[in-house]
Amino acid sequence: MIRTENLTKNYGSDRGVFDVNLKVQKGCIYGFVGPNGAGKTTTIEILCGLVRPDSGQAFIDGIHVNPANMSKIKGKIGYMPDIFGVYEQMSVWEYLDFYGAAFKIPPKKRKSRIEEVLALTESSHMIDYQVTSLSRGMRQRIGLA
Repeated sequence: MIRTENLTKNYGSDRGVFDVNLKVQKGCIYGFVGPNGAGKTTTIEILCGLVRPDSGQAFIDGIHVNPANMSKIKGKIGYMPDIFGVYEQMSVWEYLDFYGAAFKIPPKKRKSRIEEVLALTESSHMIDYQVTSLSRGMRQRIGLA
C-alpha cells in the first residue's frame, strides 16, 4: 500500500530525509516514531504530494506519487497534521461550512455533510461553539470532521 525507494529530501546541515525505504502492506498499522527533526513529517508530506523529494520515489497503492497522479493519490489518503490552521473566531459550524465551500461542496449538500461528519466524530454538541474555546483534542476532532 505504501512504498518508498531511496526517498531523500535534503534541507542541509544533516536535516531532512535520507534514503528512506519503507514497505507497508495493506491492512497493516505502522507506527512512525522518532525524535523531533528525524524527518517523520517530511516523509508523510512527500507521501501526500505536499513536498517533492530531491531523489527517490514514493508509491501509494502502486501509484507513483508525482504531480500527474495527485488526484488519484488524494482519493486514497488523507493527512491531518498535529497542529493545523484554524480560524479561531469562527463557530464550529462556520469553520466546517468554510472548508466545505473551499472543497466545492454545493451549498445544498453542505448542511447534511456537516451534520454527517459531526455525528461521525461525536461532535454534534459543539456545533455553535467558538473554535477558540475548544481544547486541543476537540480541535483535532473538528479538524478530522
